[in-house]
Amino acid sequence: MKISVRHQAVDILNKVSAGQDFASPLINDCLDKNSLSGTPDGRLLTHLVYGVLRFRGHLDWILTKLCRGDFDKLDEGIKNVLRAGLYQLKFSDRLPDFAVVNEAVKIAKILKPDKSALVNAVLRNYLRRGQNLPFPSAKKNVAEYIAAFHSHPLWLVKRWIKIFGPEETISLCSTNNKLPPLTARVNTFKISRKDLIQKLVSAGFTPEETKYSPDGIILNASTNPLQKTDFFEAGVLRIQDEGAQLISYLIKPDSSESILDACAGSGGKTTHLAAILKNKGRIVAIDRNSEKIDKLKLEASRLGINIMETQTGDLSIGLPDSLKETFDYVLVDAPCSGTGTLRRNPEIKWRTTEKDLRNFTAAQKLILQNVSLAVKKGGHLVYCTCSLLPEENENIVDDFLKQNPDFSLCHPTDSINRQFIDNRGFFHTYPHRHNMDGFFGVILKN
Repeated sequence: MKISVRHQAVDILNKVSAGQDFASPLINDCLDKNSLSGTPDGRLLTHLVYGVLRFRGHLDWILTKLCRGDFDKLDEGIKNVLRAGLYQLKFSDRLPDFAVVNEAVKIAKILKPDKSALVNAVLRNYLRRGQNLPFPSAKKNVAEYIAAFHSHPLWLVKRWIKIFGPEETISLCSTNNKLPPLTARVNTFKISRKDLIQKLVSAGFTPEETKYSPDGIILNASTNPLQKTDFFEAGVLRIQDEGAQLISYLIKPDSSESILDACAGSGGKTTHLAAILKNKGRIVAIDRNSEKIDKLKLEASRLGINIMETQTGDLSIGLPDSLKETFDYVLVDAPCSGTGTLRRNPEIKWRTTEKDLRNFTAAQKLILQNVSLAVKKGGHLVYCTCSLLPEENENIVDDFLKQNPDFSLCHPTDSINRQFIDNRGFFHTYPHRHNMDGFFGVILKN
């Protein structure tokens, strides 16, 4: 039996809730399997999944007030049926209210038949009195208000209030709940940004140049998914946020310099560095995940990059002797909480805990210390994260410098706009200030 698009959205939400899967690949897989890419139903599916993930805290606050029993103890699948139904009732007008409720009940009857009456009662209860349910008082408890109304975990909101203050924290959280721009990086090894923009316009896209990255474009409207285009197939672009693109310009190497990308992942920054080098020089890319290394190789092939050497290795354990004191630049794009990417990956909000943060910082310290041994005398160590938390950024760097007096802070070159650099030379981008993902970066000279 073919299930409805809304049921498919609930199934994706259930998979996200059940494990460490991210929504994006699950959505793409569902779109491909059901031939929904570029269709209204495909857009509805994407809209529902991301909408529920972004506003889950807001929705749960309301649902907790509407449920007669303990909402927290409900089956996660039924929670997601209720969340998807409530999201449509409150934030979307694509279906009449009665149709939203009826569809939610149908899904519940398939997933948990004994809970279908509860779903019906709760959603109808919202229609009767949900608009009048109060949120926490912004004056009496601003952290609880921001967490509930702007849909972020309370522990994270409290940290951001200490860093940014209440008003800017509201701006940051509000921005995180909005659609991010579709940003791509031009593969300048194959084509110039100007020429690619002209070709994209001819193909029906409405691209514009990114404000800060010299290699970026923002694609404002298209019915054709970018990954399904000839441009993607030809390797003339890669989907990559503008903040991530700027990290490569913290390095901006020339072809006589060697680079180690110590936590390469699937190769976004690695392939960008190779393009900046015009596919000349030496880049070694390492990641502990062999599947990511395989993806990196495929991506390098798609983009026409052939100067990379790849290895699988866990640098939290140690650095191979063959790599010690070898490189002019070492990039450590450290595993982190990802709190700068919540617009694109809203599920991170609900799966990352304070305990996880402690685990991240322990790993970051180990990796940075071990990888620093790969830097030549006179070379540079570049540490970056997509986190907005000092525990993963400035604190890690300060701890490293105390233990390694041979390294010192180095201000970035003029390839980075001065507004991103603070008085110590630290690089920061923020979603609510710059309309890009939040990144931290620093250059340390040996």
